[in-house]
Amino acid sequence: MAGCLLLLYGQQLSRITAMTTSQITHRGSDVLIRLSEHYIPLPDPLGTAVLQLISQGRACTGIGSPATSPWLFPGHLPGQPITPARLGERLRALGIYAMTGRRAALTSLAAQLPAAVLADLLGITPGTAVRWIHHAGGDWNNYAAHIARNRPHQH
Repeated sequence: MAGCLLLLYGQQLSRITAMTTSQITHRGSDVLIRLSEHYIPLPDPLGTAVLQLISQGRACTGIGSPATSPWLFPGHLPGQPITPARLGERLRALGIYAMTGRRAALTSLAAQLPAAVLADLLGITPGTAVRWIHHAGGDWNNYAAHIARNRPHQH
């Protein structure tokens, strides 16, 4: 699931490991994740898998391990999330390379979204979002003008 968050939303490993179960909600049949200030839908079957992970938890057998954890990805130390280094190792064992996967995800998202939307949804700075858009070959400078031209006039 952590690999999906990396590959779909370009999240850094340090952000993924710091995610808590309170960042997940569901409305009707939709499962949503809060990456910044807004909730973003998780596609199925990822949304279902995340809800299942939260409801079933992870068996912790270590001494002092709490029965439940606020972390979406608990670590081996009681009450702590998995470390970014350990998560990276686990993803590499599955053939997912964090830096390459994050670049691909951000390039894809930047080709589809204006910088302001990208920054707001993913919790990155506007300058970083603009750099990703230029890297993706997108140019959203005329976005507002395009919307204004194609929107029917209201009287």
